[in-house]
Amino acid sequence: MRSRSRSPALACGDPILTTWARPGRRSRARRWRRLGHRGQVAPVATVLGLLLVVTFIASYLTTTLPNQMAINDLNHDTLVQNQVSQLAAVATQIASADAVGGQATFPVSLGSEGAPPFAGPDSSLLVPQPSHNYTAGFYALYANYSATSSAGTQSLSAAAVPGAGFVVELRNTYSSSAEVAYDEGAVIFAEPGGVPIMEDPPAITLSGTTLAIVEPVFTNALSSESGTATAEVALRLTAIQSVTLPVTGFALSANVVLTIYSPYAIAWVNYFESQTSFASATITCTALASNVCSSSYAYQPGHGNGKVTMTIPVTSLTVTQAFFSVTVA
Repeated sequence: MRSRSRSPALACGDPILTTWARPGRRSRARRWRRLGHRGQVAPVATVLGLLLVVTFIASYLTTTLPNQMAINDLNHDTLVQNQVSQLAAVATQIASADAVGGQATFPVSLGSEGAPPFAGPDSSLLVPQPSHNYTAGFYALYANYSATSSAGTQSLSAAAVPGAGFVVELRNTYSSSAEVAYDEGAVIFAEPGGVPIMEDPPAITLSGTTLAIVEPVFTNALSSESGTATAEVALRLTAIQSVTLPVTGFALSANVVLTIYSPYAIAWVNYFESQTSFASATITCTALASNVCSSSYAYQPGHGNGKVTMTIPVTSLTVTQAFFSVTVA
């Protein structure tokens, strides 16, 4: 009987031969494809992220930023109007109280609010009112009147002196450029394409047949300030000169003629014509250098004066000229 052969048993310590299956070509190709995909994802994600950031910035710069800056410019316009209006009101109060030596300082914000880091504040320029022609006898505001006494009739006039005025030129980038003017006690707002508007009236009141005028006068030339900081306008009342009629020995004998020279003449005309108290007055306007008397007038920088004349039938008159020393820093 033939015996079966058996494999010899492995003795302790004999090496174990292990065979490894060699990967096939298809397996290696899948592995390289997976590695290639992972290598491509990072650059694509970076590019998409950059495109998203660029798109966001572009949208912000073309829509959100201009809208926000336009609002900032309009808010700045309003702020400067309020600051100049406060100056006008306090100056009138000091003059009306006859407080010689009284003084006050007022801020005027030259810069609007910016939107860092993409947009800085818009600047402004504060300059003295350049429109008064003193050598030709043109003055800002004066009143002519006649008085009768026992010695006869005498024509009188409030002293013809340089008036009081300065302009804040708002150099807006995202909205229309504009001006806020302190013009003989009135506060006026003007911008291209629009008629100048009197935001706050002058201290000229007519109650029945009683006319009262408080006229500010700047006794020195103002310096200019520009930029985005805050300018300080300081006023000090140095003298008061008043005329009141009728007074013992004198009585008004004719209408009072009030004359105003201003580059914002149409604003003065529109104001007086809108007040029922001045319904008895006769108002005329003459353009001296440009069409500043037209109701369709469009403001332009550097325009000339207009002459506003108002003839008022009155029985009593008070004219107060308040002389202010002014500094700008």
